[in-house]
This record gives sequence, C-alpha cells and structure tokens, in this order.
Amino acid sequence: MNVLEFLSKQEIKEIFDNKSIKTIEYLLKKVLFSQPELLPGQKEDNIQIPKEFLEQWVAQGLGWERVGSGSYPIDVYSKEKKFGADVKFMSAAVDSEDNFKKGVTGESSLGQKFVDAGTDLDQDFASKEYDKILNGWKKILSEKMQKPIKDYDLKQVYYFIFLRGGNSIHLAVAKVFPSKIKNLAVKSATGKSVFVDGFIDASYGNVKIYKSKKRMELRCLPKKMKEDQLLISWDFKASLDDKGVNLRKIIVDELKFNKYVKKIIKKFFKTK
Repeated sequence: MNVLEFLSKQEIKEIFDNKSIKTIEYLLKKVLFSQPELLPGQKEDNIQIPKEFLEQWVAQGLGWERVGSGSYPIDVYSKEKKFGADVKFMSAAVDSEDNFKKGVTGESSLGQKFVDAGTDLDQDFASKEYDKILNGWKKILSEKMQKPIKDYDLKQVYYFIFLRGGNSIHLAVAKVFPSKIKNLAVKSATGKSVFVDGFIDASYGNVKIYKSKKRMELRCLPKKMKEDQLLISWDFKASLDDKGVNLRKIIVDELKFNKYVKKIIKKFFKTK
C-alpha cells in the first residue's frame, strides 16, 4: 500500500453525493461565467480558478468547515465524521478533442524547505546521499500529517485533487496513510532530483524531491486515472462559446449586447 490510495469513482460518490456534485457544478458555472471571452480565432486556455474557491466549493458541497490558514496541512474538515482534506489543484494538457494527453499534470507541493532535516541540501546532493535526503522529508511529511490529526482528532485525511484541462474540471480523491510514510524509498536520483517510491501508484503519478526548489512535489497522470474510473468530471464545452466574440464591437449597441448577455446566462444556468 502507498501513502496515497485513490478511490474509485463510485467510492468518491460516497463522500461527494449528488447534492455535493450539483453544488460544485453551480459554483463552477459561476466561475466559468466570469472567465473573459476569447476573441475570434484566439486559442483556448485552461480555466483559471483560485485555490481558495476550490476550498469553498468543498465546504459548500460537503457542509464541512474551512481551516482558514493557507499554510496548514489541511484546508477543510468535518467535525461530525472526523475527516480532513488537503485540497489540491493541478493543470493537465488535453488534445484537440478535449481528452487528456499521456503526460503528467503540473506540480503540487507536498513539503517545502529542508530545515528540520538539515540545511546543507546542496551538499547532500553533491555527495549523492539520497537516502539521507529522503529521510529528512519523511520526517517533514510525518510531522505535517500528524498535526491536523492531533489538532482535530481526525480519523482519516484525504487529498481532494481537482484537475483542470480544456473545458473540463475533474475531481480525484485519495486516502492518505501517514503510517506508510516510513516505507518511502529512493526510486532513482540525479544530481538535481530524487524520485520517490511508495507515495503513489506509478500508474497514476510520481513524487520527486527537487534540489533547486527545496521541496517535494506530486504530479498525476490524468489520462490513466480517467481510463480507470478514478475521476468525477464536469464538462462545460457546450456552455462555452468556441467561436469567440469581439465585445468591443457589440457593447456600444445596447440591444445587441443585452441579447448576447442573455444568451450566455441561458447557456450556463438554463434560465427561461
């Protein structure tokens, strides 16, 4: 067993029930509605969403509470269930059909700064003391995970991982097993980074310690995760105007602009 074990789509729905999914869908639509329109012929970009919005989505969708501190190991928790979760947000590349490409997502930090384990990280890399480097991060991770468990008397910690790609947002949920941190091992290493074995199934991502960034980072493989039914997805391609619009040309015409706004609202919120 790894430190992270992903839930199946059906298992996710035991946490994120239909009310949760519909609540997040509504909040997603509000964010999408506020995305700036593209000009005709302009290339699409990934949906931009502040991480704080995601935390509030989860709080609204699940009825959990937000911790309120950006540097704390978890972002939301349930007093009733004694569950806590770290909400993560990653970007993923998609093809012309809006399907995930084979590569990894952008990174998410798991542990930053190499203070408790020793300050001379550059020397450890130069000396190829990779086990020493990893042992330092094991201590950092263990202390980080134990803090919310102790502070909130938690029974289970999760990672709620939101993946954005093209016109879709996806959610993966992973159980965190802090007791497995001690089993982490060096998978491979170079003078600049250490790949870690035992944190995540290699089919679904990787974890690496970076010399220059002085942090441990998680990346996922969304294509495989999607194929293995590990994601809940919200697709908004039908709601977005692929053709683009030149707002400068229509905004001076009140009737034309009002008609455009009503059309956009109807697309997102299905108003009459």
